[in-house]
This record gives sequence, C-alpha cells and structure tokens, in this order.
Amino acid sequence: MFAMNKLFCSAACIGGFSLGCGLGWSAPCVEILKSDKYNMDDFSTDVIASVFPVGAALGTLVVPLLIDRIGRKWTMMVLVPAFVGGWIFLICAGSLVPLFVMGRIVTGACGGMFCVLAPMYSAEISEKQIRGTTGVFFQLLLVLGILYAYCTGFTRNVVAISSLCCIAPIVFGITMIFMPESPLFYLTKNKEEEARKSMKFFRGPDFDIEPEMEAFKKQVERSRLQRLNFSAFTNTPVLKTLAVAYGLMFAQQFSGINAMIFYGVTILESTGVGMESLIELVIFGVVQVVACAAAALLIDQLGRKVLMVISEAVMCVCLSALASFFILKSFDPERADHMHWLPLTSVCVYILAFCFGAGPIPWAYMGEIFPTRLKGASSSSAAFFNWLLAFIVTISFPSAVDALGSAMVLFFFALVCALSVFFVIFCMVETKGKTFTEIQQEYGTLELEQNEEFLG
Repeated sequence: MFAMNKLFCSAACIGGFSLGCGLGWSAPCVEILKSDKYNMDDFSTDVIASVFPVGAALGTLVVPLLIDRIGRKWTMMVLVPAFVGGWIFLICAGSLVPLFVMGRIVTGACGGMFCVLAPMYSAEISEKQIRGTTGVFFQLLLVLGILYAYCTGFTRNVVAISSLCCIAPIVFGITMIFMPESPLFYLTKNKEEEARKSMKFFRGPDFDIEPEMEAFKKQVERSRLQRLNFSAFTNTPVLKTLAVAYGLMFAQQFSGINAMIFYGVTILESTGVGMESLIELVIFGVVQVVACAAAALLIDQLGRKVLMVISEAVMCVCLSALASFFILKSFDPERADHMHWLPLTSVCVYILAFCFGAGPIPWAYMGEIFPTRLKGASSSSAAFFNWLLAFIVTISFPSAVDALGSAMVLFFFALVCALSVFFVIFCMVETKGKTFTEIQQEYGTLELEQNEEFLG
C-alpha cells in the first residue's frame, strides 16, 4: 500500500521534473548563446539565465488566488498549457533576446507555482509514516529534470534542447488527469463523499480510512474558525513558523546552489580541469539523483533535522575546499595542476550533500508545518522569498566573482552553510512521524486556532 502511495506522489511531482528542465536549461545553453552562432554578450546571457527565478517568484504570488478556489490538482493542470507556451517561446526565439527572456519568465513562473503545489499535494495525500519520503520525491524529480536538461546539451542546439524539455509538462498533464483532488481540499469544500473516494483511491479499497478522515475533518473545522487576514500572520506562533520556513529557504539559496546550476559549465571551465564541461555537468547531475534517492530512503528514518545538519556541514567543507583550490591556482598553478581531481570531487560531494538535505527538505517541510487555512498564502510567501533569493544569487554571482574573486564568494557561501547548522539545531522542529495536528501543536499554532482573539 505504501508503494502505491509513493507511486501516486511521484506522478504528482512530475511538475518538479518540468521545473528541473527549466533550471538545468541554462548550464548548456548559456555557453551556446555566447558562441559564434548567436554571438550574445555576457549581459544578455546573464539576463536570460537570471530571469527564470524572477518568473518563479512572480508565479508563487498567483498560487493563493487559485489553490483554495479550484484546488491543488486543477491549479497544476492549468499550468500545463502555459508551461508548453513558455518552451515554444524559447524554441522560436532565434537570436532575439526579448523572446528568450519572455520564455524564461513564463517557464519560471510555472515552475515556481509547481514548487508550492506539488509538495503540498504530496503531503496531503501521503500517510504520516512516509510523508517525508514522498516530500523528497519533488526534489528527486526536479534533479532528474536537471540531469535530463544537461543531457540534452549534447545536441549543442538551443532549439533541440528547448524542444526536448517541452515534453515534460505534456507528460505531466497526461499523467495528472487520472489523479483525484486532495481529500483535504474536498473537505474544505464540504464534499465529504468526494473526499472519501479520493482517500480510497490513494489508500486502496480495503484500507480503513476513518481515522485519517476524522483527523482531516477536525483539522478543517479548526481552520474554518481562523480569520484569513493580515493579523492572522502577525501572531507569534505563526511568525515563528514563517521564520523557520524563511530561514530554511535562505540557507538553501545562499548555499550557492543556483550559482552552481545556472553557471555550472562556466565554473568548471574556470578551474582549468581538462575534462569536457558537459560531461562534468552530467556527472554531478547523476550525483544529484543518487543523493535525492538516498534522502528519500532515509528521511523518515533519520528525520529532517539530522539530514539538514549533515547536508549543511558537508557543503561548508566542500565549498571551502573549492575556494582553496582557486587560491592555490592563483599562487601555485603547478601544484593546482596535480590536484585536478579536487574541483570536480568538491562539486560532486557538494551537490550530493545539497540533495541529501538542504535541497529537498525545505520544500517538503513547508508542506507540513503551516495551518490549513494559512497554508496557501504562507507556503507561497516562503516560495516567493526562496525565488527572490535565487534571483539575487544568480544575477549577482558573475559580478561578485569579478569583484571579489571566486574564492571569496565560495568562502561566503561556506560561512552561510556553517551558520545554517546552528539555525537548524536550535530553531527547526522535527516533524518525522507526526500528524499535521501534532506539528501545529509543536509550533503553537494549534492552540492559537482555539484562542478567542484568533477566531472569526
């Protein structure tokens, strides 16, 4: 039964694969766009690479307007034609920078919405014993999408890369059409019969769904007592929950991951290592997939906090090692040549560590911690913050490297990773094996719902 539940969550997370294609597109395409065929300057390619997270940030703002009106499933389904349209812009762009920018913004917006919707939908259809595992599926499909985009880079043709990436949202739409809406959403709309059918679909016809249905109904009843206005977000327990979500998003983005993904070819070429850069990209794309698969297997055994601490600590060491290589390359090139294994090894272990914890856990965690009535707006605001930071890191990375050097920038990312270890230890509440009610109790938002000042 768990296996079927995981399969359904995997289908829902194909939207993450589409997002991964958008993220991975830049690494091979930026270098192609700089070639003689397109002859684009650095500013144009930097804009094309960095507007993707801008689109993603804008997309997250739309989620609260739709998610509680038409549901999780149909909000995702609405994105399919828009996502395909964005890829068509990139296919038809030729050498027109505005069309590239428009295509990247549209695909980014759809991807940003998926990163809120898919983890939320997965959390609501999963049993508590495997909710961590299914939460990681989104990141696993995302890194598979990145690897797929890297592999399409061997065509060395932007049109071919974009066309192959366009397949992903079409596959998602075909798959998702057969999936029911979240049972929790049905209950919020007083459709108990549909909720039961949905729960039976995800649990199997012979499974006793009554305990879960009762827990969901109580959760929905409590959520209906909440005033959905700005003051609901200014209460201390809600602010604490938001602060943890925002802190995890900051730790994720200022670990430097999007600098690695968007400028992967450029970073690896600057080390002077002889292996072809696209092959190196595919290598650490494979590493991402392996690490995410490992995280999916371990998250419900070890818990979210342990994986986050291990992830941030290892990333700190890897970034420090890569920064040290750049320093050595400047002062002692001959010795650096003898350590040609260090850059690729550091990047691969860094990517492995990121996908082991800092990559999947903030998204999975966000689908677990917010009260039902505030979930759409809270998750969207955290996702908006994440993509805003992604844009800042992506757009500023080339300038920061020019001004400070690669070593200093990497040391800064390493410092953020070190500080994040302490943040996770002291601020993050473990959610392993807990119901939504128990998690809200830990954060104090359950008691808040029963407070007269919080009732409508």
